[in-house]
Amino acid sequence: MTATAFLALLVTWCTAIVSPGPDIVQITRVGARSRRAGVWCAVGIMTGNAVWIVASLAGLAALMQAYPAILGWLQLLGGSYLGWMGYKALRAGLRSRGQRRGAEGLPGAPAASPGEGSGQGSAPSTELSPELSPARAWRSGLATNMANPKAIVFFGAVFSQFIRPDMGAHWTIIVAAVLVAVGLAWFVGFALAVRALSARIARNGAVIDVVTGAIFLLLAAYMVVEGIGAVV
Repeated sequence: MTATAFLALLVTWCTAIVSPGPDIVQITRVGARSRRAGVWCAVGIMTGNAVWIVASLAGLAALMQAYPAILGWLQLLGGSYLGWMGYKALRAGLRSRGQRRGAEGLPGAPAASPGEGSGQGSAPSTELSPELSPARAWRSGLATNMANPKAIVFFGAVFSQFIRPDMGAHWTIIVAAVLVAVGLAWFVGFALAVRALSARIARNGAVIDVVTGAIFLLLAAYMVVEGIGAVV
């Protein structure tokens, strides 16, 4: 691999991770509840990306190009799991909205204290927006990335264009290390930025859950249809 090809790969990688997708949506959803959970979710996402990177460097991307049916099965599996996550997010959002409306409609409900619900010095109710443990947040990020259609397509079709069997072990190590470091810096930085805006985001936590669920379900349907087309 030449330095020019490496720079082209790095620019392509940065464009791919910065563009909105399920990974960014999931960090926004988790990070709005807790800075720690958001960071661990970001680490989980980059763990998934690291798996994709290592697998691609080991020959998975070339294998998917040679046998398109493999990409189709990955899309079917990823789409099915993304659909399950979308269903859970949508259900959680609708349940939170119902609980909040029910609490507001109770007679004799206490009035909100100053700053409560306005994002000033208060956190969202843990009943409506429970904080994920580090392990659960990490697993959430990992599962989202492994089922991410952007990741499947990027590593299956784009990443392989830059990888050559004869590029040498040193370039393999450099590519893996730089891509993981850049991705980790971006996703963790984004998680911290989301938390800085958490008061505003938390007020609309239920809406974010509903929108996230809808996006995941639409992406899941697209992936399943594409996967069926590739397999059949």
